[in-house]
Formats: sequence, C-alpha cells, structure tokens
Amino acid sequence: MQHELVDIEPCTDNCARILAAGEHIVLMVSPGNPYLSVSRLAILFQWAAQEIKHVDIVVSDLQMTEATYLARGLPGSEARKKARADVRQMASRIRRARQAAGDPDLRVSEFEDWTDNPEYRRACAYVQHAMQDPAYRALCRQGTRDAAKARMPAGWEPTEQHITTGLIHSMKALPFAINAVGIFGASQTVTAYSKPAAQFTHFFNEDSAFRAFPGQGYIGLRAREQEAKSPSGAKQHKAHIPTN
Repeated sequence: MQHELVDIEPCTDNCARILAAGEHIVLMVSPGNPYLSVSRLAILFQWAAQEIKHVDIVVSDLQMTEATYLARGLPGSEARKKARADVRQMASRIRRARQAAGDPDLRVSEFEDWTDNPEYRRACAYVQHAMQDPAYRALCRQGTRDAAKARMPAGWEPTEQHITTGLIHSMKALPFAINAVGIFGASQTVTAYSKPAAQFTHFFNEDSAFRAFPGQGYIGLRAREQEAKSPSGAKQHKAHIPTN
C-alpha cells in the first residue's frame, strides 16, 4: 500500500491490518473544519481511490454542524445560519476535490442518511450503553469541551449545557467509528478522520470494556501535501489540485 500521499495513524495493529487489506474505507468529513480544504480532500480522495476497493465519504449533517456552533455559545439562529453555509461550502469543496482527483469512484452521503439503517441503530444503542459508564461519559464530555474551546478566545469555557448540546456530533458519528463494517455490509472496514479523538479511539483499547464491532478499524488520516520531483530535478505536483 502506497503512503506517499498521506500520513496514517492506526489505532492498533489490527486497524493497520484491516487498512492493509484494502477492502473498504469511510472518510468522515466535518463542514467548518478548516483543515479539510479542497487540496487536502483531493489528495485523500486520490489516495483512497488508488488503494481501497470501496470508498465512502460521510459528511456531518446540518444538525451535527449546528450543534458544534451551539457548543461554542452561538445563538440558535446564528448557529443554524452558519451551519447551513458550512454544509453548502463543504459540498462544493467535495465536488471540486473529486474533479481535481480525477473523478474517482466514491460514494458521498451524510450521517443523517443512515439513521434508519438497522446496524447504525444497533451501534447507537451500544454507544448509549457505553455512555452509562461514568468514565466514558466524562471522556466524551471532555472531548466535546476541548473541541468547543479549540477555536474560541483563550480563557473561554463552555457551559455544561453547551457541552451537552455539542455531544450530538459525537453521538451521531461514533456508530461509524465502531460499526461502519455493519452499516455498509462490508467484510471489514476502516474509518478515518483527520485527527483521532479519544472518545473514538477508546473503543479500540485492549483494556476497554466497550470494543468496536468485529472487522472494524479506525485511523487518523492526513494529506501529506508533498511535491514530487520530476526526473529533471524540478518539483511538480502529483496532480493538479486547487488550494482552497
């Protein structure tokens, strides 16, 4: 498997083995995440199409994106307006990234599209069971707190209600980290996000009471954005990729 386009951080050796099999990958994408530019998405799409048989892109829906802004204390109307703009912008970025990557064969959907899927609902129930554990619930709330604070002024703190609202994002995304293999009916699947979060990696710890479903892997995946050298020594990009 070629890794010159990306940096990969598997949670475990088993996650690395599932990735190496190259059967199926789910790339989770969040509108409003400044890291996910057109250029980086194009690199990720190009790599995934080259290395993995089946590729799914799952995008945070309007409810999840709005919850992110509510967790930062924005009023409801402002949070919804900003979320709508971010969702539209990400849809445009994905279209442009696919074109730049050579229009690879991949499927794009939103988390909301899968809420009636039986395996998604089974994974949701499992996540809710895990949330009954005080230690895991605290881990989830801390992750939401950290995410809310990351783009706010120094010293700002979310309220407990902000954190509770922000949890909506993780609660809808977690099933894809622990049971995308069942949701998509694959033999084995790896789910990827640009920066792994502790509330997701928890399900892949050997000493955890709550484990991901069989055949499921989880990795951090980031575009390397290196330039390749031509035979003449001059640098050239691997593909024509826009920068924003």
